[in-house]
Amino acid sequence: MSLSRRQFTTAALGLAAASTLPKGSFAAAKGNGGTIRMMLNPAGTMSFPPFVIKKFKLDEKYGFKFETINYTNANTATAAMQSKSAEMIVYEWLATARIIDGGIPIVGVAPFMTYVNTVLVPKDSPIKTLADLKGKRLGVHSKTSYDWMIMQAAAKQKYGVDLAKEVTIQEAAAPLLRGSIDQGQLDATQMWNSLAADMLASGKYKTLVTIRAITEDLGIPTVPYLFFGMRADYVKENPDNVKAFVAAYQEVYEILKTNDDVWEERGKEMKLSPEGIKEFRDQVRRDLVKTFTPDMNPALQKTFDIVLKVAGPEVIGFTKLPPNMLSLDYQ
Repeated sequence: MSLSRRQFTTAALGLAAASTLPKGSFAAAKGNGGTIRMMLNPAGTMSFPPFVIKKFKLDEKYGFKFETINYTNANTATAAMQSKSAEMIVYEWLATARIIDGGIPIVGVAPFMTYVNTVLVPKDSPIKTLADLKGKRLGVHSKTSYDWMIMQAAAKQKYGVDLAKEVTIQEAAAPLLRGSIDQGQLDATQMWNSLAADMLASGKYKTLVTIRAITEDLGIPTVPYLFFGMRADYVKENPDNVKAFVAAYQEVYEILKTNDDVWEERGKEMKLSPEGIKEFRDQVRRDLVKTFTPDMNPALQKTFDIVLKVAGPEVIGFTKLPPNMLSLDYQ
């Protein structure tokens, strides 16, 4: 029996929708219908999971309500978590440890990405290694960040160069650093991966080194640099919602790995060039992490010991890494 035009159209639309979703099944998690508010830097890579959750209505699928709250600096995001104006944030592990040490209990419930940032130099730059930064002008997004500390550790161990003393540092937000190097005010700069993609695609810049390469060269295990952290009180009171979010994120992971359309759509919203979108997409896909593993907490401890030795407690702000920041209980 042949299909009517309406039946055919309905079937075709169903197949088209199904083709945009990843193959395989996901955990049968169901939230309690409550709201999860996530602090979000809309210019960063962290904007992609919320975009996918909303686009595919994964919060509805898994039984919770999802909202995002934009922020422009870490202090604002931290204050929101402290005042219970938000339930979740995506932060680097060292910044999260500082927040916990400062008295705001946070539980890592799902990973996001490994070390993704880079150090860029102009295309015609003679700088080839970290040692060549000696006497140069370097942009860093934070003097208390993991990126800067691990650069110092590598330069000291491999080349005997103390970057903190032998480099002129300009500390600023990544967009400002991009403007400074564009104007010739910097010889090299750290750069967020979301901005580095377009810079590399322009042909005006090249990668001096990636933070991941530095980390691996020092023999440090690869761990989630960025992860989803929730307030500990919310996790305790709403375990079903936590499991539901983690299940939704695991589906987000599969979509980001396989669906090119979401990268193009969100990349255009971020005003990336077509070449930049592809560069960005391919890099992030390499560095996405789907689940926590038992070895990740010990690996974080090993990494912390190295940066503490290099930077000292005065810079880091504390001397002991909070135990078991990453929870495997909700995946």
